[in-house]
Amino acid sequence: MKKIHLRDVILGGQDGLVNVLGLSLGLFAAHSSARVILVAGLAAGFSEAVSMGGVAYTSALADKARISGPSKDSLAFEALIVGLSALVGAFIPIIPFIFFNIVVAIISAFIISIAILFLIGFARGRIMDEASPFRSGTQMVLIGILSSLAGFLIGLALKIT
Repeated sequence: MKKIHLRDVILGGQDGLVNVLGLSLGLFAAHSSARVILVAGLAAGFSEAVSMGGVAYTSALADKARISGPSKDSLAFEALIVGLSALVGAFIPIIPFIFFNIVVAIISAFIISIAILFLIGFARGRIMDEASPFRSGTQMVLIGILSSLAGFLIGLALKIT
């Protein structure tokens, strides 16, 4: 059985979640349409998952060429985990748009995403036996907030009327 590495899960999951959250906030700021946000989030999520998996594989191959390391099968498995994690992460901020009106959905997406980022960072800190898992969670939250803010500000700047 192949081993799932925490690094691959965090790499894909955090990237998928943060990118789609930033996209959702940007679209919300630019044009308040839950349907547009949902479609764009799904498109970005699937595209992100394929891209992250592919990049994880090709970058690992580049390292493998330089140093001896895992087999191509192991690298492909790790890339699959990165891609699937990105897809799961991408769904987190768009799920509220299926169930709620746009204002409740965007607030829910932000709160849920930030909470999950904190939990992932906190769990990473515990697994890695870091001195402060709380600090690790806070780092993940700050990354999420800064990235989301970038998307939101771009949406505000380029508002669609």
